[in-house]
Parts: sequence; C-alpha cells; structure tokens
Amino acid sequence: MGLSILNIGGHPKDVILYAGGTMAIHTSLGDRVCALTPTHGLSHHGRALDKFNQGKAIDLSALIEERKQELNEAANELGVTDVRFLGHSDEIVLPREEIIEEIADVICDVKPDIMITHWPDDSVAAHSNATRMALLAIETAACLRPSKPYTPHGVKQVFFHVQEGRTNVLENTRPQNPTTVIDITDTIHKKYKAMNKFKSQFYGEDSPLQRKLSESLDGSVHAIHARVPYAEAFVAMNPEVYRSLPMSEYGAELSKKNQSEELSHMSQMLLN
Repeated sequence: MGLSILNIGGHPKDVILYAGGTMAIHTSLGDRVCALTPTHGLSHHGRALDKFNQGKAIDLSALIEERKQELNEAANELGVTDVRFLGHSDEIVLPREEIIEEIADVICDVKPDIMITHWPDDSVAAHSNATRMALLAIETAACLRPSKPYTPHGVKQVFFHVQEGRTNVLENTRPQNPTTVIDITDTIHKKYKAMNKFKSQFYGEDSPLQRKLSESLDGSVHAIHARVPYAEAFVAMNPEVYRSLPMSEYGAELSKKNQSEELSHMSQMLLN
C-alpha cells in the first residue's frame, strides 16, 4: 500500500512552488497526494492589485474563484486530484481555531503518513502561520473528538521545505543544510507547467518568471551539492528509526559517476 501525503501551503501557489516536483514523483509512484491551502491568497493576486491601484473596479468573488481554479489546474499537471481550498482571508496572519479544526478534519480524512509545509519561522507571515496551524492540527487530529465523525489519526513525519526565502535577518533561523534532498529532475517540466497556471501572479507560458525561479530555487546550492540538476530540499521534524545505519541507494549510484560525468549531469539546464 502506498503512502498518503498532505502538502500544506500558506497561499495557493506555495504547495507547487516548494514541493511540486516531489508531489509529481509521489503521484507517479501511485501514492495518495493531497494539496491544501487555508487561504485564497487574494493579497498576492498581482494583476488584481495593479487594477486596484489604478482605481479600477475588481470582483473579489471572481478573483477568489480564479485563484482556486489556478491551483486545481496546477495540481492536475502534477497528477494531484485531491485539492483542498479552504478559502480564508490571508489578511489574517495569526492561528485561528476554526482553521485549525478544518485542517485537522482534512488530516483525519486523508490520513497522511507524511505532511509537507513551510519552515516554522518563515518570515512570510502567511507561511509561518499556516505551519503553526498545521502543527496544532496534527495534535488535534490525534485526539478523540466526540463531536467529529473521524477516528484519531497521527501523522508520522513532517517535512519543512527550506529553500531560501526573503533576504532578511529572520531567514537566518533556517537551517543551512537540509536533512532530505529530493531529485526532481525527472519532474521539473511538470512543475514548470504547473507553476505557469498561476497567471494571476504573472506566471505563464509567455513569461520567463518560472524559468528564472526554477533555476535559482530548484537549481540552487542544495541541488549542486547533491550533484543533481534540480532538487527540492527539506528538513525532517522527527528523527527516523532504522535497523542499521542507512545509505541511500540513489546516493550510492550518484557516487559512482566520475568528475566529468558529475559535472555534465548536475549542470543540465532543462528549461532553456
């Protein structure tokens, strides 16, 4: 039986931007993957903000529906069909009991083995807030709740994505080295297509934005040190238990390459 994975992002785009390649890998393996965003992300609707600042009228309900549709279409590019769009305002950047309960309900429904979310001290308030609520929801979901139709469920592992964020002093709280690096080279084009669904934030086939982000984030120092072209990096919340010291089979395979083969492999730029 495959894994169940719940990926939570503060804004609709975030579940794709930070872990889209990893999600695509797991759907191809037959694992269940659910993408959840607690907010509608309207504060990040770039095109709408431009209109608003120009004094033009905007239809808030239509814009929220547009963001929801973008997320569904993006997730579909990755093989993810279970998308939970809770639709709360992203003006609220403090944990709310209502949202914690809703996330806990999703946890009990999806029964994830693994949860993916932001670094807890991410300096984007909506990101760190989503993680705080997710961690509280994990505790809530593991408890007996007589008012709910769900049996308790415990999440086995949480992975925080640790790609570079804003350039400020708060970001120094991020760990410099991830515990887990996922080679997403085989799914980078799927992620690229998925991200280009977010046209409300100036992505799209006619925009160079995602190609630039992929090369700087997915092709970052984490990928270089792992000796792969593109990677998503994570820190595991809990130590894993093994019967003996672990060695990655894939890591062993990469170590067999000579220096010229390593350079040729890891320096591929597939989004040109």
